[in-house]
Amino acid sequence: MNMNHVSKLTLGLAMSLLIGTLGCGRSDKPSLAEVSGKLMKEGKPFVNAQVEFYPTVNGAASYGETDETGSFTLYYSTGDPGAAIGDHKVTVIGGHVAGESSPPTPEVITLTTSTEEMAEGTLQPIGMTPKGRSQAKDGSPKRVEGLTAKVDSGANEIILNL
Repeated sequence: MNMNHVSKLTLGLAMSLLIGTLGCGRSDKPSLAEVSGKLMKEGKPFVNAQVEFYPTVNGAASYGETDETGSFTLYYSTGDPGAAIGDHKVTVIGGHVAGESSPPTPEVITLTTSTEEMAEGTLQPIGMTPKGRSQAKDGSPKRVEGLTAKVDSGANEIILNL
């Protein structure tokens, strides 16, 4: 091989690697920040509730469930810890005040859908299942909307009051 051929081959290989690297580095997922917090109602922990953060600008939702102390940690729709940085609309589904008797858990039906039919932001992370949630009169879990929160870069501790 002559030197000119080797130089062209090396240059071609370098360009291919560069283009491949640039193509793989692009992601639609926004920057995420860690989010944990507490959900309270009248100064008492609100337990067994699903907390959903929906960014007002870009990105998908993040989800968490409150434990026996009302504490939660959010996970992005892909399962990564955290939520998109920025302002969010917050929805709380189900739950009850700690110490109050928990209503019976509704039967959970799992639907299987192909990945093509699923839109980003419509799924909760794997492993999140409803617990003893309070129900509306029609049997569906109670839903509270209208809360807001801001997620900043770094670790966030957010207290939500119902």
